[in-house]
Amino acid sequence: MITTKKGVLGILGLGSRSTLFYLEQLNKTYHAVKGDYHTFPSITYSIDFNTINPFLPNQFETLRPLVDKSLKALFSHNIDHCIIPNITLHETTDQLLLTKTILHPLALSIKHLKLINTSEVIVFGSLYTMSSTYILNHFKSEKITVVLPEKEDQISIDNCRKKLYNYSETETDFINYKKLITKYSQNYVVVIACTELSLWSNQLGNSKVIDMALLQVQEAIALSL
Repeated sequence: MITTKKGVLGILGLGSRSTLFYLEQLNKTYHAVKGDYHTFPSITYSIDFNTINPFLPNQFETLRPLVDKSLKALFSHNIDHCIIPNITLHETTDQLLLTKTILHPLALSIKHLKLINTSEVIVFGSLYTMSSTYILNHFKSEKITVVLPEKEDQISIDNCRKKLYNYSETETDFINYKKLITKYSQNYVVVIACTELSLWSNQLGNSKVIDMALLQVQEAIALSL
């Protein structure tokens, strides 16, 4: 019997906490499917995130060559498709001429929202993500309306993101974040567009929360089976 080789997933290692989250979720989900002692096979190529982070979110003239160089180094390791553990960075990768596939969080989100017949969402992310037109325009082109949290809540959400990145979050921060999720998920599907916030959103077990990072994980698992 001839078996077809499945595509190899590459992960661009960036901020340690978000990258580890992806690795943990890939292993957890893969183990749930395969059982025994299975862990997800992948290749992680880590770079110094501080060579990129100071130029985020939108200093594209500087970001494009830096990200292009990093992705070419990743793809040199016989990679078929990749995950980038930073939602904001995809605005830069969209501007590159790439020959390999990125498991794109926006494309996967749109596909999932159409599957569940949802045409209006709330987006949680960084202040930049919630105020820029990047996600808004992608969703709008597919007839999905993006509603934003109240400005005060946007600031609270961004403060949670910063604390999670710096490992300085408290139980009170988590409780307040959970209240915001509960508040907005009463009337909307909440789309999480920030890998730091995924650390918390994944713990809530709320069916009205769609996490871009977990959609990437699910797609990677599906491509491996």
